[in-house]
Parts: sequence; structure tokens; C-alpha cells
Amino acid sequence: MATPDLIQSWARTEALLNEARTELPTDVAAEFSSQLEQFAEFLAHNELGLAFDTMLGIVEDAGCAAAPLIQALVLAAGNMGREQLRQSLAEQLASLTS
Repeated sequence: MATPDLIQSWARTEALLNEARTELPTDVAAEFSSQLEQFAEFLAHNELGLAFDTMLGIVEDAGCAAAPLIQALVLAAGNMGREQLRQSLAEQLASLTS
């Protein structure tokens, strides 16, 4: 059974992933609409790791480098305990903002 802390963590991760989604440029969202449908399906089923990986794939394939988008992914990765990925994204974010 999921604890209240775990449920809260899931909600935070979902919010961060949705924030990343809203930061995608319109043309990228249109180009990757089928992947975004899959992303939404993963979120609907609380498959947060798969949703994260899908969003990260879109970002990488599209070459998106908007700081707010990467920041949301940094926070989501950290919240999910994906430390190596969080660190890599944080380094990417630092290069964007320096």
C-alpha cells in the first residue's frame, strides 16, 4: 500500500512532468504529438518513469534546450531518485544559464 509520502511524491513528479510538457515549443509539440499522447497515457497510469523517459526522448530528439523545461526535468529526476540523470540534466541546465 502506498504511503501518504509516496503519494505526495508521485503527485509532485507528475506536476513537474506536466510543467515540462507545457514548456515544449508549439512546433515541437505538434511534431511529437504521438509521443505526447503516449506520455499522457503513461501519466494516466502512474507510469512516471516511462513518462519521464518519453519526455526526455522528445527533448533530446527535438534539441530543446529551454531552461524552464530542463529545470522541470532536473527536479522530476531528483524527486524520482534518478540521481545520475538529475546530475546530467543539471549540468546541461548550468551550461544554458551561464
